[in-house]
Amino acid sequence: MKQNDTIESRAVKIASVIMVNAGLCRYESATQCRRLTVSPSSCEGCLRRWLLAKAKKELEKEDEK
Repeated sequence: MKQNDTIESRAVKIASVIMVNAGLCRYESATQCRRLTVSPSSCEGCLRRWLLAKAKKELEKEDEK
């Protein structure tokens, strides 16, 4: 594990790998993906960014309360 990795970022990386291995996509259908080529590494990155964005939104909601 890299020194600058936080527990949260490592958890998101693991979750994205698990989701790709399970064949999950952030879209209802993989055909909705705008990428020209779909590979496990590009899907992991896409899912990681999506999960981080979702987590940030949820944290902002909690801070507003």
